[in-house]
Amino acid sequence: MLNCPICERAFETGRTSWLLRCPGCEFERSTLAESISDAAARGVIDERARSNALNSLRERNFQTILEAVGRLREGQGALLEVGCAHGWFLRAAERRGWNALGIEPDPDIARLALQNGSPVRSGMFPQALRAGERFDVIAFNDVFEHLPDVSGALQACAGALQPGGLLVINLPDARGAFYRLSCLLARAGYGAPLERLWQKGFPSPHLSYFTAPLLRRLAAKHGFRPVHSGRLPSVWLRGLWSRLRYDRRAGLLGSAAAWAGSCLLMPALRLLPPDISLEIFETPGAG
Repeated sequence: MLNCPICERAFETGRTSWLLRCPGCEFERSTLAESISDAAARGVIDERARSNALNSLRERNFQTILEAVGRLREGQGALLEVGCAHGWFLRAAERRGWNALGIEPDPDIARLALQNGSPVRSGMFPQALRAGERFDVIAFNDVFEHLPDVSGALQACAGALQPGGLLVINLPDARGAFYRLSCLLARAGYGAPLERLWQKGFPSPHLSYFTAPLLRRLAAKHGFRPVHSGRLPSVWLRGLWSRLRYDRRAGLLGSAAAWAGSCLLMPALRLLPPDISLEIFETPGAG
């Protein structure tokens, strides 16, 4: 029986058979399995289309993240990104003076990042770390929600950060408009949007769906102190169609409906709870 990492109560079955919900704090976790090494699962995603779809939005968000980090620490130290994908964040960090390193579990994506000049190590966190390695910043950019053991990851971060180091986590937020709408549609019998937000059937699906307050509660259990809270845009018109279409299983009509709905929601998104939350914490033992 799985227990909630935040309040330690036993999970109950949630909105669907593959979702679990904590009856205490309402944290949600999935039972979806990763399949990075499964060729059939990998074939679901058009990687070139995904790269084209996300590049502009991610580059914009990465600048926002690095500006927030820069207000807390100067970019002269060692920075680790866990799950660095194509290395966009690493290159942006290096331009700001950071000595950057990435860890990427997908060997093919890690190889592409290396070919593009990013300092990437293939493997899992924290196993890919070398003995005694310490960092001034560890960043999880849309990665933390994919981890099977979030408490273990925080414990590893506490050990791999320098005193006064920063832990940067941005992830989808269950308070956001898109998630709430997908839950309403699932209750009405249309579960495709909820499955897409959890990335069901993808090689690395979401295993958790946090809210920023729940993430802060979990981080506090491991001694981390919040030093910055913010939000990031989850969608941008540029690249949106490609983003909806990089899943090769997606039907044309469904993609068109999702595109139209996203466009209608965009003007109101800044006034609604965030779809992506950015949280920065200071490591235990900081003065």
